[in-house]
Amino acid sequence: MSEETEVLTVEGLAKLLGRTEASIREGIRRGVPWLPKSFKMGNRHCWLKEDVRRFLREYRDGKHLTPTRGRRRKEPPPLRLA
Repeated sequence: MSEETEVLTVEGLAKLLGRTEASIREGIRRGVPWLPKSFKMGNRHCWLKEDVRRFLREYRDGKHLTPTRGRRRKEPPPLRLA
């Protein structure tokens, strides 16, 4: 009988996201945007399940995207029929 915990470690997050533990660890090291923000308990990286679920919902809804920057395009001139 396993007890359901609210804190995920690397192995739990890997199962939840369908990735390997190595990819999660590499993502932590590189600071990739597809990982939710973690915190450390002792020497272990941890995530709250609630935070991971919120992160995934926001990712699904496109809230993680930053608006693109650059100058606005002008309206193209209309075509003249000869």
